[in-house]
Amino acid sequence: MVKLAKVKIDKFGRILIPKEIRRSLGIKEETELEIEVKDEKILITLRNHGLEKKVEELMSFLRSSAPKPFVGDEEAGEKWYSAEFSMRKIGLKE
Repeated sequence: MVKLAKVKIDKFGRILIPKEIRRSLGIKEETELEIEVKDEKILITLRNHGLEKKVEELMSFLRSSAPKPFVGDEEAGEKWYSAEFSMRKIGLKE
């Protein structure tokens, strides 16, 4: 589903996402979005708190429950990827 719309920036630097697009994506008041600049493009993405929370819970579980030979205190930094890398790897961040 590709929807294009022309919008203008108001004097306060705001843009209005058309109602049809908001409705189709489930964007309501207080919905959090991420804005990213890539080259000369502005990308607006919905934040998926549910998935982020599940990833954080899984990482916490693995840190506390993985067998010690796999994550000794001195080796933990080398064995586990950072949260930021993991989020990029599963497509939540670029």
